[in-house]
Amino acid sequence: MASMAELEARVAALEAEHADYRAVLAAVNALGENQREQAAQLRALAQQQAETTAQLRSLAQQQGDTNTRVRSIEDNLAEVKDLLVRAPDR
Repeated sequence: MASMAELEARVAALEAEHADYRAVLAAVNALGENQREQAAQLRALAQQQAETTAQLRSLAQQQGDTNTRVRSIEDNLAEVKDLLVRAPDR
């Protein structure tokens, strides 16, 4: 039969093993929490990027509209100038 010292040594070894298991479990849980935080930050960044992309598209559309309006105004101004130049001839 095992002596009391041997049994105490076995119990101590089991307790140490259990403590190691708890330490590993705590580390895994901390890593999981870290990963969840990073995933949340990545989702937030992706959302911000999507919003920024939408705003850039809107600005590009507005710029195109503005350029079209400016060309129209320039064309109209050229026509008015032509009319003014021809007016004294009449």
